[in-house]
Order: sequence, then C-alpha cells, then structure tokens
Amino acid sequence: MWEEQAMYGFRTGIAAASHLANGRHLLIGVDRDQPLPEDADRITSLVAQLQLCLAFALESSVRILLDDIKVEEAPILTARELEAMRWTMEGKTAWEVGRILGISEQTAARHLSNASQKLGCNNKILAIVKALRLGIIT
Repeated sequence: MWEEQAMYGFRTGIAAASHLANGRHLLIGVDRDQPLPEDADRITSLVAQLQLCLAFALESSVRILLDDIKVEEAPILTARELEAMRWTMEGKTAWEVGRILGISEQTAARHLSNASQKLGCNNKILAIVKALRLGIIT
C-alpha cells in the first residue's frame, strides 16, 4: 500500500487499508520525516496505532456513507471479553493477552471474537472502536 501513496509524495512511513461495503476502500497513510525504526517491536506498535486510527476513520466514514443512523444499545460483554479488548487496545496480540490473563492464545482469541460478534463487527479493531464509542471500554 505504501507504493500507492508514494505517487503523492509520501517518502517514509506506514499505510493501512480497510474494506467497506459495495467495493469501497479506506486507505490511510502517515508520512515521516525520518526513517522507520529498525526495532521490530516499535514498528509493530506503530502499525497497531495506525490500525486503530484507521478504525476510527472507518467508523466515521461508515456513518457518513449511511443514509440513516440508528441509536444502538451497548451489548453486554463478559469481564474476560472486556479485559481481552482492553489489552488488545494497548496493542497486545492474542498470544500476549493469553499470557497476561493466564489463558491460552485460542481462548483469548475466542473472547475477542465473541466480543466482536456481540458488537456486530467483523474484526477486533472495529470492535474496539465501537466499544469505545458506546462507552463499554475506556
């Protein structure tokens, strides 16, 4: 995706894309005035932060593109689903969430999947954004 943005003058940075309904896409990129860090963990953190930013932009885009917005009630999430979402919001992987909570990676992923499903989202990043918007997590 970075190559797509290079034609607009972007030199060094990161980019992420998400798919919307009806073949629409949302692309976001951040240009830097210095090289990307060589530390893989730092790059992973930067990408996670950009994906969260993309999710907020996606949430706003969906509201703009929809004709009518319905008021939603917040679904009830279990304590473990909330914990898994909070750690994921901090950039932790399912494996790391599992280690932190003392559960398996698969169980952590299942908590995130269940929370996403309850929130009507197709991925954990959108679920986190929606949970933030609804006030379920802070």
